Amino acid sequence: MVAEEFWKGKRVLVTGGAGFIGSYVVRRLLKHGAKLAVADNFENGRLSNLAGVRKDVEVMEGDLRDPQFCLRACARKEVTLHLASKAYGLSYSYTHHGEMLADNLLINTNILEACRKARVPRVLATSSSCVYPDDAAVPTPETQDISGSGPEQVNEGYGWAKRMLERQAVYYHREHDMEIAIARPFNAYGPRHRYDPARAHVLPSLVMRVLRGENPIVVWGSGNQTRSFVHAEDAATGLLLLAEKYACADPVNVGHDREITIRDLIALILEISGEKREVVFDRTKPEGAMRKSCDPTKLKQVTGFVPATMLGDGLPATIQYYEQELSRGGDKVTHDELS
Repeated sequence: MVAEEFWKGKRVLVTGGAGFIGSYVVRRLLKHGAKLAVADNFENGRLSNLAGVRKDVEVMEGDLRDPQFCLRACARKEVTLHLASKAYGLSYSYTHHGEMLADNLLINTNILEACRKARVPRVLATSSSCVYPDDAAVPTPETQDISGSGPEQVNEGYGWAKRMLERQAVYYHREHDMEIAIARPFNAYGPRHRYDPARAHVLPSLVMRVLRGENPIVVWGSGNQTRSFVHAEDAATGLLLLAEKYACADPVNVGHDREITIRDLIALILEISGEKREVVFDRTKPEGAMRKSCDPTKLKQVTGFVPATMLGDGLPATIQYYEQELSRGGDKVTHDELS
């Protein structure tokens, strides 16, 4: 569904392109003939995510909090796909709201301003489902009012940074006539999602804890909270389609409305991995919004696409990836792999 004629030969920058979803975007763009540059600080991303395509990509290592680096990265680009953010799992985000807000505000402001100065014709601003309040309607449409209450509390600092990114995108679109798409991805999963024990998101965290033999497995919250997980391939498709077809500074969800409880998720991981574990739910810990799933109606209207990969189909390869990570010490990755 992504139009090769739009991307072929275009000079494209992907911020966070060595990261999880970014690596899927990069591969897709290379298939469509784009000329790729990646800007990454390798805090979440790593060169191994670009295995097999590294020679076809210009890799720019640097800090997007540095406006001069952003200017160099955006120079002479025809499209900037801004995926980079400081984004960690619930336990870290819950106790570092100020850090998440400050760093992401800097990153987003620097990239948009660099795109303006470099006269980049087309920009994608990647927001997040974290902009929605805890009491949002489920499945959540883009028409959900986010002006009367804060973003979800466990990711409050991150959520405010993403809300500000969206407003910045609207203002740059209006005041500087920039073509900007705004995407709100929901929970993504799949191979190449980097695991960090202190900062992991829920799905890779549960998979790795099963594979490492943790028993009992202690899960934060009641286990009754639900999430809709979108495969990274589908997320990448949604992002590219929005950049191509809907660059009018109007937010669009990227995801679907198929929910699963965290209780059922850990049971599915155990079933697929063939492991047996005791699971304990710690209700004294925060669990985030009780329900999170995406209303994909608008995404389908403006792009013709809705993510179709079922969780049961995407999990086996994801678990296999983490088995390989564990076998090579993947939970203790160092900067050495950049050499």
